[in-house]
Amino acid sequence: MFIKKSEDHNDQDLKKGFDFKELMNMDLENVKTKFSKKLSKMNKISTPEKKRKVVAFDMGSSTIKIVVGTYYKNDLSIDKYITIKTPKDAIIDGEIKKSDELAMKLGEVLKKNGIKTKDATCTTNSTLIINREILIPKVEEEEMDTVVRYEIQQYLPINLEDYILQVTILGEEIVDETTKLNVRVIAYPEKIARGYYNLLLKLDLKPYALDVNYNAVNKFMNFTGINSEFEYKSKDSVAFIDMGASFIDVNIYKDGQLDFTRIIKDGGNDIDEILLRRSGVKASEIEDFKIRNINLKGELDPLNIQVKDIVDDWIEKIEKIIQFYKNRNIENQIDKIIIFGGSSKLNGMESYMAEKLGIKTKINGITKIAFKSNDDGKPIDDFINVIGSVIRI
Repeated sequence: MFIKKSEDHNDQDLKKGFDFKELMNMDLENVKTKFSKKLSKMNKISTPEKKRKVVAFDMGSSTIKIVVGTYYKNDLSIDKYITIKTPKDAIIDGEIKKSDELAMKLGEVLKKNGIKTKDATCTTNSTLIINREILIPKVEEEEMDTVVRYEIQQYLPINLEDYILQVTILGEEIVDETTKLNVRVIAYPEKIARGYYNLLLKLDLKPYALDVNYNAVNKFMNFTGINSEFEYKSKDSVAFIDMGASFIDVNIYKDGQLDFTRIIKDGGNDIDEILLRRSGVKASEIEDFKIRNINLKGELDPLNIQVKDIVDDWIEKIEKIIQFYKNRNIENQIDKIIIFGGSSKLNGMESYMAEKLGIKTKINGITKIAFKSNDDGKPIDDFINVIGSVIRI
């Protein structure tokens, strides 16, 4: 999904007619065409599949992951893997705050690594992105947008003119002898999308697609066959927990599809702040310090106790999310948990979470044997989001 300001000032009318999923998979020229035409109704267009190499960015508040890869006819190939520190306060809650500084940093990285690929994708997450399931009357497809906008407005006190909507039909339900559609609505803030679009233009890149992390993980999971990799049954519910610096993303997938998602406004920065104050370690050495000195299953020295208290708070919030998910439907269960991201690497985290939650927990151990890769095949925990964003479906 990328957007471009229409010169005929008809943005609001056009935006209502866009399908989010279509935009996420659409070539830039088609996006431009859609935004430049005054159409009361937007018809879906299909473009022939073409082999396209992209540079993809996973834009986090603490680190940015970059890969260069190609997805063509169900064949995925990744050429480069790069991790850099995000300039301080350049990205806050998924929104770009320091575009020029960020563009300068990324430009240097692209040049240093000899990346000349022009098509670019971004994936991110934000508490400002709204994800809801709602019931609406069963209507024809051309009426869907109007009905969804009316219904979602009853749930959320927001101005929908500031959002782009994706609507996915999950199924049908009978309510009071009337057939209803159960739909998932994702509302993506237009200002965040424009921020990434403009950033890529500053880098002289061609904005190709904008993804959401939980959607990227979904594509990665289905492509790599992660269910069979960890001996999951096809109907199992799997919770992917991305333990980032500012947020912990809890995404639950059932039968290969996103079923539930929540964001916890905590993360590795909470631990870093304590260690910086109490240990005297430098910020540049904090990651190595945590690996050497922190062990959730180790001795109860003062630092370990403080870190464990933070992790216990995270796990308590995760447990509440899981319980809420279970309470929504008597059939909802969590069969496995996969953790990834910076804080998942704390010594003892895997077994500690499994013990606290009573659910089998694994640190993602998928290697690059699942697809073509130009490096040594080490685990790809930190690159799940960005690799998933390369996959277009």
